[in-house]
Amino acid sequence: MKRHYSQRVLTTSTNIKKRYLETIRCDKMAFSRERKIRLPELFIQMLANKGRSQKNELFEFYREVNQSMDVSATAFFNARMKFNPEALLTIMQDITKEEYEEPDIISKYNDYYILAIDGSDVNLPATDETRAKYGHYNNQHGDAINTVLSSISTLYDCINELFLDIKIKPYKSSEDKSAMEHMNFIKDYLPTGEKYLTIFDRGYPGIRLIDQMIEDNQFFLMRLPGTHLKKEQQALSADNPDQWIDVEYKKERANYYSDDRKFYNKLQNTIYRLRFIKLDYIDKNGTSQTNYFITNLSNEDFSTESIYELYHLRWKIETGYRSLKSQIKMENFSGVRDILIRQDIYASAFIYNNVSMTVAESEAERKLNNQTEYKYPQKINRNFALGVLKTDLLKMFVLYKNKKAIQQAQRRFEENIIKYSCPIREGRSKPREVIGNHKNKHSYKKSF
Repeated sequence: MKRHYSQRVLTTSTNIKKRYLETIRCDKMAFSRERKIRLPELFIQMLANKGRSQKNELFEFYREVNQSMDVSATAFFNARMKFNPEALLTIMQDITKEEYEEPDIISKYNDYYILAIDGSDVNLPATDETRAKYGHYNNQHGDAINTVLSSISTLYDCINELFLDIKIKPYKSSEDKSAMEHMNFIKDYLPTGEKYLTIFDRGYPGIRLIDQMIEDNQFFLMRLPGTHLKKEQQALSADNPDQWIDVEYKKERANYYSDDRKFYNKLQNTIYRLRFIKLDYIDKNGTSQTNYFITNLSNEDFSTESIYELYHLRWKIETGYRSLKSQIKMENFSGVRDILIRQDIYASAFIYNNVSMTVAESEAERKLNNQTEYKYPQKINRNFALGVLKTDLLKMFVLYKNKKAIQQAQRRFEENIIKYSCPIREGRSKPREVIGNHKNKHSYKKSF
């Protein structure tokens, strides 16, 4: 039977030098000799970081692993500066990929993996290094202010709640280019023959991205802005809101891509047969609204009525970002250097995936046996599970040489997150009232 996700993370930590040394090294001599700061401890400490001062982080780390803290914070930082941040992403992707190769608890929708791509701005420490690499924020008057931002883009599994790929780019980088990189990545990531579709919001429907996905036989669903492919949108009606339409890029439409002569010529000689969908809805203020979508999904796999339900799954990537920033405290970086910042971003997504798979494993194996004891159906509280994981991760690491002890620690962890599950209350008589949009500490409770 496949080992638990957390167990595989811990096993990876013990074998990290053998399996990933060349990926980890920022220079060819890094970590070539055994020193006080070993690679396994360095790796686990990055994942277990709770966003406090580095000296306090190290003190708790060495206390948990039953060692005296005989290294300085400076020495630990110097060791981290030799650890390639992209190696964390690679290790996370390797461990997560095993879930899809043996999908005993991985879920699909209509036999498709449901993915989404979206971006988010991340507040960075304001230093000369970060400002030069990522850019800064200008206020409404165009004046530069002392706020440094980067744009991150992620590829996310909406049903299984997993980050599969992450791009860290300068502020206001092209979303289309990041999306094209994600789609190149995923075509070789999932097992051959598996069906998947990717959902995009209104900022993405560019013909370059659509052309690439059609060439690679990838399925997509995009929400259209009102000004994009307007002629095709106007062809839809109340009587016929779902049509396959031939999209052509004649000279006037193709001129936007004239800087790339090869693609420009291809556009003028290609007809894209795409499915356009018009869906009316009533917003929370009682006003009638219309959304337009474009896709290459067949009517047999997804009817007109199912498109809204499918698109609604995209919201999971938004809650994923909220969890990274508010619960996992991703923006509470352990240092101001670019290498440390990128390590913290990847480590936050790594921990998020660990929680997602641990929750899925717990629900699958134990299935909340005592559902009948409660008035409402129960589900595992992800925020609580995250806090427990951050606390127990180091303790499990201490026990990594004792297989029986680590299995007991894993079982205690699962029992705790099951014991303190929370009710699912559908059809509330009084909806939650949200006032304003602020990040007060009571708006989104932190996990640890």
